[in-house]
Amino acid sequence: MARKRIRDLRRKRRRALRRSRNTSRIVLSRVLALLFAVLFLAGSLTAWAGRGRSGETRTFQLPASNLDDLRGQQTSGVVREPEIPAKAAILMDAESGEVLWEKNSDLELPMASTTKIMTAVITLENASLDEKVVISEKASSTGESSAWLEKGEVLTVDQLLHALMVQSANDSAVALAEHVGGSVEAFVEMMNRKAEALGARHTHFVNPHGLDQNGHYTTARDLAMIAAYAMRNPVFRELVVSDDYQIPWPGHPYNRVLVNHNKFLKMYPYATGIKTGYTEGAGKCLVASARKEGRELISVILNGGDSYWDQTVRLMDYGFEGFVKVDYAYAGQALAVIEVGDFPRKEVNAVAGEDIAFTVRKDQLEDYLLSEVHCAVWVEYPVEEGRKVGELKVGEGNPGERTADLISSVDCRPPNLFLRFLSFLWAVLGVWWRWLKWLIPGV
Repeated sequence: MARKRIRDLRRKRRRALRRSRNTSRIVLSRVLALLFAVLFLAGSLTAWAGRGRSGETRTFQLPASNLDDLRGQQTSGVVREPEIPAKAAILMDAESGEVLWEKNSDLELPMASTTKIMTAVITLENASLDEKVVISEKASSTGESSAWLEKGEVLTVDQLLHALMVQSANDSAVALAEHVGGSVEAFVEMMNRKAEALGARHTHFVNPHGLDQNGHYTTARDLAMIAAYAMRNPVFRELVVSDDYQIPWPGHPYNRVLVNHNKFLKMYPYATGIKTGYTEGAGKCLVASARKEGRELISVILNGGDSYWDQTVRLMDYGFEGFVKVDYAYAGQALAVIEVGDFPRKEVNAVAGEDIAFTVRKDQLEDYLLSEVHCAVWVEYPVEEGRKVGELKVGEGNPGERTADLISSVDCRPPNLFLRFLSFLWAVLGVWWRWLKWLIPGV
């Protein structure tokens, strides 16, 4: 009995000891689970609180990339503007479209044969140079300036374009219009659609040659825009600098000699084109271009009187001598890094969407040597390539303030939910690691 009693006591003691140990394990496991839950919750809240905030921007200064060259270009005196008696005129930077000088530049006026700039553009974009054109009676009977085209003769588009731009032939304009558009009326519709596409909203064509006709008008600004666009075509550039050109003349022992009457090509050493024009209604008109030291300028004189050549030279001299090009970035150049989204957080470069350069008058140059870049610190998913994420400003606070957009260099889209969840867990572990390093320095 005594031995049995001892065995029972031992069993009870062992059971009590096991219960005690199990209770300790349970308590410990619950404490650890609670601690883990607290740590996970705290880490999650900390990681969540570290998300990016939209609306935050940062600003930094960016000097001009050609700053050293510009230091010697500044002038202390005021740059004198030219006196231009023309009814309307403008001077524009061909590459950037910046207006350097203007007078009544949005006044709607007839433009005479400068119309043929658009005629050439539509032809070059819708016909090949070697296409054959049969001259119609309507074309051959178009008067005033002509290339003496005869009904039924066959010429190439290239020959007719030279007649159009060198001789300023009205009959050639009609022949090209009929060939490209099917009719003069349809071709004129193409001209007007192109003008609208180029932003020339105060221009309306009624014919392809520029003879006076109700409803046929443009502005100096629109004409400069059209000319700048035309000069991007290498064939057009060759046409407008041709001194002369010859085309066959059936039934005659000699060729027709076409002569360019644009005196600006010879009187200005940097001239690169473009087109003269005159009618009784439009007066004397000239669209001109010139290139010097890497800059090309476009000038337009509408109804300029007998001095329209000299007025054009004065405008060009003013543009080249009184202004300088300030470069900041080339197209695609990264200027800042933008953070995108969370879990995971990615980055995109804020780049210049196109060359960022400004044409600045020399007496205002000091305000344009340094720019300010304003860009987002963080943006939400998704970010499309080409989306605006910042801008560059120069001359801020001045009447001539300029801006240029900075855009995302690539698409940046969020990953799937599973990867985002794994990224979130990784962020929580990162929080714990930072706490551990804080608790145990040097770990």
